[in-house]
Amino acid sequence: MRRASAWIALALSSALLAVGCGGGGSSSGGFVVSGSLEVQALHHVDSDTNDPQSQVFRNNDLTNAQEVRVPAIIGGFVASPLTDSRFGSAGDPDDVFVAEFNAGDQALLEFPDPARADLDLYLIDDTGMVVDASIGIDGFERVVAPEAGRYYVRVSAYSGQSAYHLRLDSSQMLDPAHAASLRLADDFVPDEIIVRSADEIRPFALGKSPADMGLQRVSGAPGREQLWRIPGGHAEAVISSLGLHTPSISPAVAWRTPEQAARYETLRVIKALRGQPDIVSASPNYHMTPMLTPNDPDWHLQWFHEAINLPQAWDITTGEAPDEEVVVAVVDTGVYREHEDLDEDRLFPTQRFVCDPEDSTCDEERSWHGTHVTGIIGAATDNSLGVAGVSWGVDILPVWTLNGTGTLNDTLQGIRYAAGLPNDSGTKPSPRADIINLSLGGGGYSAEADELLQEVRELGILVVASSGNDGTSTVGYPAAYESVLAAGATDRNADRAWYSNYGPRLDLVAPGGVMIHSEDGILSTWVNDTGETLASDYAFLQGTSMSTAVVSGVLALGRAVNPELSPGLLLELLESGALTKDLGPTGWDPETGWGEIDAYQAVQAFAERTDTGELAPRISVTPQVLNFGFTGTSLDLRLRNGGDGSLQIEDIATPATWLTVEPYDVTEDGLGLYRSYGQRDALSPGDYESRLRITADNGDQRDIPVGIRVAERDPQRDTVGRVYVLLLDRDDRVVAQTALEPEYGTYRYRFEGVPAGDYRVVAGTNIAGNDRICAGAEACGAWPQHGARETFRVDRDRTGLDFGIAWRPFTDGGFPL
Repeated sequence: MRRASAWIALALSSALLAVGCGGGGSSSGGFVVSGSLEVQALHHVDSDTNDPQSQVFRNNDLTNAQEVRVPAIIGGFVASPLTDSRFGSAGDPDDVFVAEFNAGDQALLEFPDPARADLDLYLIDDTGMVVDASIGIDGFERVVAPEAGRYYVRVSAYSGQSAYHLRLDSSQMLDPAHAASLRLADDFVPDEIIVRSADEIRPFALGKSPADMGLQRVSGAPGREQLWRIPGGHAEAVISSLGLHTPSISPAVAWRTPEQAARYETLRVIKALRGQPDIVSASPNYHMTPMLTPNDPDWHLQWFHEAINLPQAWDITTGEAPDEEVVVAVVDTGVYREHEDLDEDRLFPTQRFVCDPEDSTCDEERSWHGTHVTGIIGAATDNSLGVAGVSWGVDILPVWTLNGTGTLNDTLQGIRYAAGLPNDSGTKPSPRADIINLSLGGGGYSAEADELLQEVRELGILVVASSGNDGTSTVGYPAAYESVLAAGATDRNADRAWYSNYGPRLDLVAPGGVMIHSEDGILSTWVNDTGETLASDYAFLQGTSMSTAVVSGVLALGRAVNPELSPGLLLELLESGALTKDLGPTGWDPETGWGEIDAYQAVQAFAERTDTGELAPRISVTPQVLNFGFTGTSLDLRLRNGGDGSLQIEDIATPATWLTVEPYDVTEDGLGLYRSYGQRDALSPGDYESRLRITADNGDQRDIPVGIRVAERDPQRDTVGRVYVLLLDRDDRVVAQTALEPEYGTYRYRFEGVPAGDYRVVAGTNIAGNDRICAGAEACGAWPQHGARETFRVDRDRTGLDFGIAWRPFTDGGFPL
């Protein structure tokens, strides 16, 4: 049993002592074992953890918020009322921290066992208004500062109790599972939910069906996405019927608008539904927006044609007969079919999923974005009018899902229609699309969208989407889904456009324009809309919408010369460098992906690969880069066979001593999910870069860039709180232990009277209060380095056994106190 004192009597020797620091020589009949623990930079600890031996300084609301900094990693503990903690029946439901954020800085909450606890995360401005909230159920929550300022970050125990890690950092890589948090700041439709359910839904809590609770199924069917609606004012009744309680919101905290409160209630219903056994997935109905920045109509040369060597590509194919017919679906705002430079014979009938033809207000809100995108891909060419499309012979399938803006549900139905899958229109095109262009984006991760786009990919359909126009290091959705080609934008100088999103999920870039002058944009078909009359026109626009359309047009040329062009072959050729001009560092880079599309190179490569046999087995890696930043400790890496046949992973190696990779969910062939760990213990402050080399049995290799940042220590602020140091024998039995508080950022330990023998030293926290160190979310360290414990021989005094301690990736096991 753990003692509160700084020494402990042990079975091996009643004279064996453990002291915090200082002291003279060894006790009679034994030796001294001593050293120090250095806390990693940027580490903080919650001021009211569940360690019964630590001091308590409450930080439960805005008035007593705990001051921290950005970047930082904080270890903490919260407990909902009526749980078993040192805080009694009232629990410790909230921890509140306050810090200065820059625009785009994130707070990321992780906790080890979401089956036993449910923690939520809130971002509150200095006036007490909720800015963002994240209330998922999967052990990860994320909020983002929209602008620079002073913010409060509140960790709340919705149910259960748990230790946690809270990371405050400028940007963090997120895999799709982490991106699935339910965020208030995401743009979605209040009171609407996209659901995938079992074919039959058993009654929920209290024996009620969804209809009994007032949930209305607006569209869709079991087996695919369904749109459910919460009648106005019924959210609380639905939540209550599902057996969930209402979390307390401090009187000092308020919603900015009634709509924000309604959006929060919608997220709470989704949170409740995600916990039901017959609900496969549930997501907000995100708003989708075109990815462009418009300017006044003008006429000038289409400079981007030369930039991607399009005229040379036309010497091989223009996309017209006798080459294969290709259909590109433009899922967008529809198209102005009467435009002088669009060939009516190459336009399929427009399928609407938004805007009832009988609704007169629909045309009043009309956007001509889809007309511009359509012209880039396939405007009539060599007709002495207007502009030239990238492909002269492509057929366009207009799918109307946006009207200025739109919703994820309408977009998913449009994708289903384009792919020839069951959809809410009850109809299918003939033929279905070969390529789907998504010059749009918005919202967060949706399991329903991810699954649908994977199904579309398996049909052999190529899907291209805009990386986003926020200028951030995170590719937006739907481009960020693994089955989608993510297209960023470049300017006239082949530099990344300032607005173009970039990051680990970026595949390639294409001209999108930066309109310092109007002619620096992308010229295409437009409409002169006076409000009373419509007439053909042309306009320069900029955005990843435009670059996406350029890529779709080039792929249409490629499909014309190679009807067997599949998503797998496309990825193989892209990663080989056959389709692009490399703009940045050799190979893939986060700013420009695999480079800027080169139409001539691409058409040549597609034409040369006209074989219809199996693709060679090849390693496919997601993400393309690993970046731990200042506070990241673990990142996931997924390996797949991007070709056909069998593939065996033979080796995963790196020269970096600070990087390790372990299998997490891997099959016998070595494919699957790996977890990488960044170890800062032995690193001096600075930025470090290395590569991870993955090798398969057929000789295929992939090099993944890896980066980690190490900050300068601040001894006055860096701490993990109260630490327990254990002296273990070679069988990991506890021989002695001591409890320490930091002295200017360092913990000094000393064991006296240690008998001769072989020993190990480990140290850790007990913030969860379960009397185990180095388990769950506890800080941990070991001599000489965490993850590389060594046994040392005691046959004399052993001093200077120094090592680091830090908040580590979650683990089971640990050591009892």
